[in-house]
Amino acid sequence: PEGTTRAYFENGWETVGVYKMEQLKPGHEIMGPAIIVQAISTIVLEVGCSGFVTADGDLDITVESSVKRKAAEAEAEVEELEEDPVMLSIFGHRFMGIAEQMGRKLARTAISVNMKERLDFSCALFTATGGLV
Repeated sequence: PEGTTRAYFENGWETVGVYKMEQLKPGHEIMGPAIIVQAISTIVLEVGCSGFVTADGDLDITVESSVKRKAAEAEAEVEELEEDPVMLSIFGHRFMGIAEQMGRKLARTAISVNMKERLDFSCALFTATGGLV
């Protein structure tokens, strides 16, 4: 490495090697955690990843199976949520009713002609992260 620096990863702060991409030759392998810098970009190799410089000078990054496993487990947790069709319908109608009530209140209290007379608006419910409910 050209030097070292401290970087924050999933497990906390770690001292990592810093490499210049221009000085890496084909066949060079770098184990993560590491930082690889070039004039136009910076590549961060996470813990459990490795980078291999190809014959063309590209960096081929491999993710360790434990990292893949964690990602698969997180995805499986999301997929385990099963929807009850009856409850889905009930909540769908409840949310639609809330949005319709929002629209009626907005139409009654609006000052703008576009909103009050032309009903040129829409109402929706969003999650805390900005997703549409």
